[in-house]
Amino acid sequence: MPFVSVRDIRMYYERGGNPQSDRRLLLINGSGGDLRHKPSILDGALGEDFDLLAFDQRGLGQTERLDRPHRMADYAADALALMDDQGWESC
Repeated sequence: MPFVSVRDIRMYYERGGNPQSDRRLLLINGSGGDLRHKPSILDGALGEDFDLLAFDQRGLGQTERLDRPHRMADYAADALALMDDQGWESC
């Protein structure tokens, strides 16, 4: 199970699809999303054509929850920090 420290949290993420593809797709779950729920979008047809990266947002699934309110800017910065960690400049 891959975890990474991004910004101020420990984040859970998964990779899937075709890592040889130059087409990258960042998958962001909606509210209540949890990568432990199966089937996962990583298991679907998108993986044939895309290099996939998905994560549990802060406070959801296996990603750490902090004892303070989260802002939309936190979610966006978390996604960017994960992309940076994975060596993705764009998706």
